[in-house]
Formats: sequence, structure tokens, C-alpha cells
Amino acid sequence: MTQTDKPKLDLNNLDHQLIVAAMANMAEKGMTPHQIFELLEDIKRQTFHSLAELRREAQS
Repeated sequence: MTQTDKPKLDLNNLDHQLIVAAMANMAEKGMTPHQIFELLEDIKRQTFHSLAELRREAQS
């Protein structure tokens, strides 16, 4: 994927499957869709810099 490609959900991709499965599990445990997406936003905020660093290391 290039930097300009917009990622799309691919349910044949194990990484994507794991994310969707985790979201489904949270819903089955009683979280609302709104709560799940709020949690995803918090996860994005808290992990962005670490993920960017991992990407830089993988490219070098």
C-alpha cells in the first residue's frame, strides 16, 4: 500500500478479521456501537505515535 492509498476493509485479511472480531466481541459483551467507536478513537489517539515509530523502523 502506498501512502496515498486509502485503506479499505478486507475481510480476507487476518489483521482486519481480528479487529472486526474484537469489535463484535465487545458488542456481545454489552457495549453499544457508539461506545465501541469511542474506544477505537481513544486507541487511535494513544497508539498513533508508537505505530508511526514502528513503521519508520520497518522501513529502515
